[in-house]
Amino acid sequence: MLQRALRPILLTLLALGLLAAPVQAAERRTALVIGNSAYKSAPLKNPVNDARDMAAALKGLGFEVRLLTDASHQSMEAAVREFGLSLRQGGVGLFYYAGHGIQAAGENYLVPVDAVIQTESDVKFGCLNAGLVLGKMEDAGNGLNVVILDACRNNPFARSFRSAEQGLAKMDAPTGSLIAYATAPGSVAADGAGKNGVYTEHLLRNMRTPGLSITDVFMRVRMGVVTATAKKQVPWESSSLTGYFYFNGNAAPGQPVAPMAVATPPPAAAAPAPVPAPAPAIDLKAEKKRLAEEAARLKREKQELAQIQALRAEKDRLEAERQRLEQSKLLALGGKPQQKPAPLVPVVGPAAVPAASHTAQFALLARAGLPDARAYFEQAVQAHPEDADARAGLAIALVFSGRAADAKYHVQRLNESSSQTAAAQTPGVRLTRGLMLGLEGNADSEYQFNRAQEDGADRALLALCRATVALHKKDFQGGQRFMEAYAGQTPESEQGPYARQLAERLNPINSVAGTFFWGTADGNVTSTYLIIERSGDGLKGTDGGGEYKSNITNMALQGLRLSFRMAYDLGFFLGGAGASDCVADFGQDLNRVPITCRDSNYGSMSSYLFRRNTQRP
Repeated sequence: MLQRALRPILLTLLALGLLAAPVQAAERRTALVIGNSAYKSAPLKNPVNDARDMAAALKGLGFEVRLLTDASHQSMEAAVREFGLSLRQGGVGLFYYAGHGIQAAGENYLVPVDAVIQTESDVKFGCLNAGLVLGKMEDAGNGLNVVILDACRNNPFARSFRSAEQGLAKMDAPTGSLIAYATAPGSVAADGAGKNGVYTEHLLRNMRTPGLSITDVFMRVRMGVVTATAKKQVPWESSSLTGYFYFNGNAAPGQPVAPMAVATPPPAAAAPAPVPAPAPAIDLKAEKKRLAEEAARLKREKQELAQIQALRAEKDRLEAERQRLEQSKLLALGGKPQQKPAPLVPVVGPAAVPAASHTAQFALLARAGLPDARAYFEQAVQAHPEDADARAGLAIALVFSGRAADAKYHVQRLNESSSQTAAAQTPGVRLTRGLMLGLEGNADSEYQFNRAQEDGADRALLALCRATVALHKKDFQGGQRFMEAYAGQTPESEQGPYARQLAERLNPINSVAGTFFWGTADGNVTSTYLIIERSGDGLKGTDGGGEYKSNITNMALQGLRLSFRMAYDLGFFLGGAGASDCVADFGQDLNRVPITCRDSNYGSMSSYLFRRNTQRP
């Protein structure tokens, strides 16, 4: 806002070198980022954090990024195939994976969170072959590809393998590509003690450094990791790059650029140059036979893949049918849950209530009885720790009370103790799993919600859980639709504080409003700030903290993109009057917001808005 206008953005920041045009390479940049943490048998702390931070960093460096967290085998394979197709448009491709990675029979596999591996032979069909990633990137024919694997943890299934090899196997990088490992082939890397793993922490730190070539970036990463781990972990790369690549900008001024390698001939000799042998003739018949065999092999592989997919689909269908039959038996024995809750009555002690008969208390979770229902479910879990329905109800109550971290513990207990029982498939348990999966960004959330609805879950509670997930995903329109469904199921007199607060937070105007300081991607800020506040059904803006006055008009919110015009007058000696049309994108982060301003005097520039009291990078 230029020191009470655009001065802190255009003059102060330019003078300090803090404001720059957005990092955008001439070539197209596309990235697929996957982080898996929520493994049932061997969970990891860092990978989801690593993936989210890597995705944010790559976006800031001009990449188009698709992010998957705690992904299933099916979603990982589909994303890799789509990624390969997108690379056919050319440019730079980057694949990043953090999570469990194992080798079997000399091949590397990336482990999805839904993998069920009892023997070594299960790996081929239950995990993603890293060779598929390399193959799809190589087939795309684009200019340059980078594969980063922070996946060298200990093999959690080693006891089931005939020959348990440590770490990942060495893979040769195809021409024009680089493969980076968190540690050397055959070695393992530990999960980090902080938010990020050691390797990704150093990678994030160095890839943002302007003017560093990709080889220099990974050299610095290796030096940092070796020092941080006392030489216990040594990152490693396999490269066949044929050109230079810079994550951030081009070569720094004064930085020597390696010349193209030119072979230096030995001192001239008097011997005559040998006559080259004639090229061997192509055996057309043998070549045709080879191509026919290759075509037959591809056909067999397609048929095998189709058979595997058909078997998986049949297995899923039979499992779904079995669960429906079990649920029907439960409903026949205990009666179908009523959608309309009974009038609010004193809570009955859980000791006298048999397990899986908490229908009325689930209904209270969505209404004004949330505190009583939470106390009830806490007592029920203490009295009957094996009662999956009671534990599910407590998890929902904790989420609605702002204690999602505690809720995760109870969901983990559900997964450990009752994954194969009929009680694990009740409407309440499905609601809880749908809610927690949605808060983790897992696409399987909607499946659990749909099954809960089919099995007779309380519709008001279902709508409230879906609206909670929509808010987490910043899907304000979807969340408002769910709240309308909730209001249709629940009289206003029965609606609790959580539902009313959720409805307020799902109004994008309320989410965008606040006080923001101007700054840059690395967290440097000025004293100039922007106040965004409600004005009737819309928004208005006011600048503050600077010396010169600016006038903010035309503020409008479309989805989560906020646009406005900022007019200023700095006086004759500082550049005179002008105006800047700005667009701020609140879609990724409501607290750290990228903003682009097209100024009448200075052209297009990019910056960030940091919400007051928000931790900066």
